[in-house]
Amino acid sequence: MTHTTRVLASVGVFATAALVITGCSTDAGNGGGDGEKNDTLRYMSYWTEGEPTSDIMKEAFDAFTEETGIKVDVTWQGRDLPNVLTPLLTSSNPTVDMVDFGCAGVGSSLVATKKAADLSSVLGEEVPGEGKTVEETLAADALATGQFDGTTYCLPFEMTSNFDVWYNGAEHPDWADNAPTTWSEFMDLVGETGKGSVALDGTIQPYATAWYINLAVSATGKGGLLEAAQDKTGKAFEAPEFLAAAEAAAELAETGAFADGFAASKFPAIQQKWANNDAALILNGSWLPAEVAPYAAEGFEYSSFPFPALEKGDIQPMQIDTIGFSAIEGAAGVDNAKKFMAFFLQKGYQEKIGQIAVPARTDATVIDSLTSVQAALANPDVVKIAANDGTGAAVPAWNQEVFDPLAQKLVLGELAPKDFISQLVQKQKEWYDLQG
Repeated sequence: MTHTTRVLASVGVFATAALVITGCSTDAGNGGGDGEKNDTLRYMSYWTEGEPTSDIMKEAFDAFTEETGIKVDVTWQGRDLPNVLTPLLTSSNPTVDMVDFGCAGVGSSLVATKKAADLSSVLGEEVPGEGKTVEETLAADALATGQFDGTTYCLPFEMTSNFDVWYNGAEHPDWADNAPTTWSEFMDLVGETGKGSVALDGTIQPYATAWYINLAVSATGKGGLLEAAQDKTGKAFEAPEFLAAAEAAAELAETGAFADGFAASKFPAIQQKWANNDAALILNGSWLPAEVAPYAAEGFEYSSFPFPALEKGDIQPMQIDTIGFSAIEGAAGVDNAKKFMAFFLQKGYQEKIGQIAVPARTDATVIDSLTSVQAALANPDVVKIAANDGTGAAVPAWNQEVFDPLAQKLVLGELAPKDFISQLVQKQKEWYDLQG
C-alpha cells in the first residue's frame, strides 16, 4: 500500500474500529507500570517488515535491548492493525503494550474509548545522551497533534504535510523565492504556465476535495471548517466565506487549468504526467517524491510551496498528519513503552527517518526532496492545521458520507458553487437527523 493510501485512510479505519472497542470493552484499570515489573515490551506496528521505517525501528530495538535489558516483542501487523488490535483491547489485561499509528486516528479511537495511556510524563524525560527533554526536541506543531484535551496520548516521530503545491525546481527555479501567497497570484501563475498545467487525480476524492478544504480554512481560519461540519442544521456553510472558497475552487476547472484526464484517470496516471513535466503543478503530500521517483524525468528536482491564502490577510493553511507511539492503558509494559519512546527520539534515529519522511524533531535534517516541506513546517507564517481541519477525527464519516462527494463535484466542475453550498447545507442536516 502506498503512503498516499495509508495516510488518507488512517483516521477512518481506526475510528471505525473504535466502535467495536466501545461496544464490548471492560474496565482496564489504571495500569501503566503500577503492577509487576517486567523486562518485555509488547509492540504492535502499523508497518510491515522490510519497509524503511521498520528497518530503522529494528535497529533501535536492538540498541534499546542492549542498553536497558528490555526485550521488544514486535508484531509487524501492517495496515490492518486497527482491526487486529480491536479484540485485544476488550480484556482488562491487554496483551499489547504499545502501538504506532496516525495520531489523529489515535484520538478518534484509543482516546475516545479510554484505551490510551497518558504519555504526559514522557515529555519531561531526557532523550538519552542529549541533555534535552522529549518536549524540547519535538516540533510544537507535531506534538500538538497527539494531544487531546490537554493530555498527550500519542508521541509523534514522523510528520507528513498532506497538501502543498509541488513543482519541478529544475524547470522553475524562480518559484522558490517568488511563490504565490494569495489565490489570485496562484491563478496568475497557473495562467502563465498554460492550460492543463495543474495535475489532479480527480477520481481520488481527498485529492480533489483538498483544493476546497484549504481555501475554506484559509477564509474561515483554523477550525473554521470543523466548526461548520459540527453544525447539525448545516446552515454554518451559508457564511459568505464558504461560498467565496467554492467560487475560487471552481476557477480551476472553469479556466481549463487541470491536465487532461483529471476527472477520469486511473491512479497514478496523472502524477506520472506531472513527474514527466507534462504538467507543472500538483497538490499533493510529502510522500509524493518517493511515489513518483521510479518514473520521474531525469534531473527532476522536487520542490513545493505552501497553499496560498484565499485573500490577502487570510491564513496560508498547511494540513499536517503525524505518525507516533501510543501506549495501551492497563497494559503491564506501559513504563517500558515510555522508555522506548524517549529512546527512539534520539537525533540519530530521527536523522534516519529524515531520509524517508519528515522527522518530528526540529533539528533533524531531511532528504533534499523534502527540504521545502521542512522549511514550510518551520515557517510561523504558515498555519498548521489537522488533516481536513480535524473533521475526520472529530466527526467520523462526515467527510465520506456528506462532504467529499459534493466537494469533489465542485472541484471537477460538475457542480456550481451556489449549488454546492445549498446541497451541502441540506445533506448535512439530513445526515445529522439520521444520527438521532
